[in-house]
Amino acid sequence: GLRLAVTIDWNGYQPNSPDRLVGDEPGYDNMARELLQGFGFTWPGRVPLYPIWLAGVYLLTNGSYIGVAYVQLIPGLVTIGLTYWLGCRLLNRTVGLTAAFFAAISYILIHQSLHLLSEVLYTPTVLLVVLALFAAVKTPSKQRFIWVGMLIGVSNLIRPSLLLFPFFLAATLLFALPWRKALVYASVMIVSSLLIITPWIIHNYLKYDAVFALQTSNAILWQGSPEYYNLIHEEGYTYMRIWSEVLYGPGWQEHDPNSVAGDRYWTNRAMQSIKSDPLTYLKFAAEKTVTFWIGDSNADWGDTHIYNYRALRRIGYLPGDAVQVMIARILPIVAALGLLKLRAYWKKWWPMLALLAYFTLLHAATHAEVRLSEPLQPLLLVIIAAAIFSFIRTRQETSRRGMMNESEARSGRPQRADEPSALQFLKEVNEW
Repeated sequence: GLRLAVTIDWNGYQPNSPDRLVGDEPGYDNMARELLQGFGFTWPGRVPLYPIWLAGVYLLTNGSYIGVAYVQLIPGLVTIGLTYWLGCRLLNRTVGLTAAFFAAISYILIHQSLHLLSEVLYTPTVLLVVLALFAAVKTPSKQRFIWVGMLIGVSNLIRPSLLLFPFFLAATLLFALPWRKALVYASVMIVSSLLIITPWIIHNYLKYDAVFALQTSNAILWQGSPEYYNLIHEEGYTYMRIWSEVLYGPGWQEHDPNSVAGDRYWTNRAMQSIKSDPLTYLKFAAEKTVTFWIGDSNADWGDTHIYNYRALRRIGYLPGDAVQVMIARILPIVAALGLLKLRAYWKKWWPMLALLAYFTLLHAATHAEVRLSEPLQPLLLVIIAAAIFSFIRTRQETSRRGMMNESEARSGRPQRADEPSALQFLKEVNEW
């Protein structure tokens, strides 16, 4: 009901035209409409599944922009359901319900359904990868790891961030399973993942006569290079100035970051910069392990500093929206503190923690800004819900022991663990 009300309100003041599109939305819009017109995939800068989804929505709604927001409520609701399922899988039903409630009211997750961006499909797919991985680790079999690999492959056709995850996961499996079984399961997972993306690799090769990582990178490695770092911190460039004067400055067509040739140019330029100043690269990478989660001071906080409410207002957020964005960007810190509280579960939860670590390291090595971590928010919400449950349970146990000690002191005899007490009675009433 909340999601529907927000969507109705959003569509009430947004035009049913391309004027409502911002950022990367026009690119997806053009790709979807070109598909419907029979032109196929004309741009190497995106993978196919979200444009196909969007084209299907346009076909269903007669090309309506307003209709997209309503149809995309469906994957948004799937995300809530999968968040509940993951919470139940990690701890219990109470944690699942709490995490699902947080997901239902999340500003970030609500707005995924409102925009023409791949996150609305990518977020539930990442949750499916985590759930499938937990099932495969709990009861290992080739079939289960094949499913994990297939889901990873599908996710890479929505956004190719998990392209290297099967190899990262293969290394972690060696510590979780006997090495022979780990190698077998890792092999079938890697092969099944590659089989899913191979048709798209062949498509790109036939169309562009080149082999590349599913889509052009838009200079993502260069944006994590020492050259980029020095432009920001030494020469005083703003984030938007980098885009308007460097990446898309005079003569940008020759090295367009979204073209195949331009992608190679910026990748080679990044590698040369890293080789010439590896210490700055490592320093920058260490910073990005944090900015990936809470936002980059330039890209996300208006070239000021993190957690700057006024910067969000200057960017264009309304007061209420700015407050909700601030809350969303505090959640990673709350989740990190919650993980410290939940140390006893680290070994049991290693598949999810491995995925979080992979994303952090990937964007530390390349480019980090907060929107790239937003599809992982349901995982953070589950961790926070589990930490809240653990904290309440600890407080209840502490209170129970205190009341038992007080009862013993008054009666002069020890109270049996199974003896009724006021706290136990209240607990039973609360559970009922």
